[in-house]
Amino acid sequence: MTKLGLFNLMGLYDRNTSPASVLRTTVDTVRMAEDFGFDVAWFAEHHFTNHSICPSSLVMVGHVAAETRQIRLGPAVLALPFYEPLRLVQEAAFVDLLTRGRLVLGLGCGYQPYEFDRFRVDPNYRHQKMLETWDILEQGLTSGIVEYAGEFHSIPRTELSMRPFGLAMPEVFVASSHPDILARMVPGGCTPFMSFGHRGLAAAQAFRNVICERWQAAGGNADTMPLAVQRYIYVTDDPVDARHAAQCVRDLARAAVPLSTVHPSKDGPFLRLMPLNDEPPLDDFLDNAVIGPADFCAEKLAEEIETLRPTHLSCFMGFAGIGRRETLASLERFGCDVIPQLDGLVELRDAGLQDAA
Repeated sequence: MTKLGLFNLMGLYDRNTSPASVLRTTVDTVRMAEDFGFDVAWFAEHHFTNHSICPSSLVMVGHVAAETRQIRLGPAVLALPFYEPLRLVQEAAFVDLLTRGRLVLGLGCGYQPYEFDRFRVDPNYRHQKMLETWDILEQGLTSGIVEYAGEFHSIPRTELSMRPFGLAMPEVFVASSHPDILARMVPGGCTPFMSFGHRGLAAAQAFRNVICERWQAAGGNADTMPLAVQRYIYVTDDPVDARHAAQCVRDLARAAVPLSTVHPSKDGPFLRLMPLNDEPPLDDFLDNAVIGPADFCAEKLAEEIETLRPTHLSCFMGFAGIGRRETLASLERFGCDVIPQLDGLVELRDAGLQDAA
């Protein structure tokens, strides 16, 4: 069975969009997702561009913890090379306390050269730094003590001032297909986190196969490997609205180009978006995303769940460029009209669809 997550990028569309409205819409969608029985709400963090206004996913988790009751909350992801690990382990322990044990951890190594440049972190060592910081984070959260000697970090014995919640590691999801990172994931049963992207099911299946092969090579069982898949979803009966949503997905793909450079083309914090070199027509973005009427979305998601067999489906539903009213309406349609058609494929929390209906 597949559990549901709600992914929140919190992008800023243009200068006429208020950061306060982005925050308010995000909180409201998380509340609605909780009512529909979603398992986790994820919060991205990025820096220095309008791609995301959230520079600290743990701060966002702490904020939303006070606005919710049961849904689990997590960063997606903590780019570990950017963090001072001794500070991070304290903040994670404190946020776990604020959520009363609802914290889930999404970990990654970062991918935007501009962020590495501004934080003065060498991206060539991002995987090694990630692994060391991960070790320190786990040591502190499971023992309340950090003592570490590595290539990048050396920490004398340090007792945490606050006992971590339950002295246990929260459930961990990791956004990486790097062999060394996957090898670190296998013993603890962590969940690989992959993005579906905009290329269609065949491309997603090929990427899943790569992860499975590396999981198996690291001593894991590919047949029982957990997997989180992130998917663009927007539910609407209006063809014009659907094409606009596809344009927003295309903008996300276009943003990957400036974000892949040390000096992205920007107007202030706003990325300049240009067509991709191999950009498919807009109809391809529309066909490859889950955008359209509820019956269509349910049928497409059912096929993808049966093919990819994810244990977690991260629903990316709040695209920058789509208004607050439309975003909430899409999520409501998803909860009321799509989820019931996925009965037997998705697993809801107890306070799920029945309570929300």
